[in-house]
Amino acid sequence: PQPKSAKRPLPRERDGSNVSVKMAAAELSAVYRAMQKSAARFSNYNVREYFKRRVREEFEKNANLVGEEAAAALAKAKKDLAVIDRQVQVYSLYGSELRSVLEITKKP
Repeated sequence: PQPKSAKRPLPRERDGSNVSVKMAAAELSAVYRAMQKSAARFSNYNVREYFKRRVREEFEKNANLVGEEAAAALAKAKKDLAVIDRQVQVYSLYGSELRSVLEITKKP
C-alpha cells in the first residue's frame, strides 16, 4: 500500500492531457471554499459548526467519484451552496441574538 502522503496520478483525457481534470479540480476547490465561507457566516455557533462539518463530510464522501458521478456531485454542491447562502440570509433575519456558551469570552 502507498503511504497516505503519496499523490495519486491524475486521470488523463484520451489525448493524454489532464487539463480538464485540473480545471474540474480548481472548480471543485473553489466551490468547497465558497461553501465553507458561507457556512462560517452563520451567527449561531451550533448552526455554523454543523454546516461546516456537513460540507467537509460530503466532500470527503465524494472524493473518489469520477466521470458523470463526479459531475453530478459538483452540480449538487453548487445547488447546496445556494441553499446555504439563502439560509444565512434567513437566519440573519430570524435567528437568535443570544451567543452560545462556547462563544462567550470572559471580560477582564
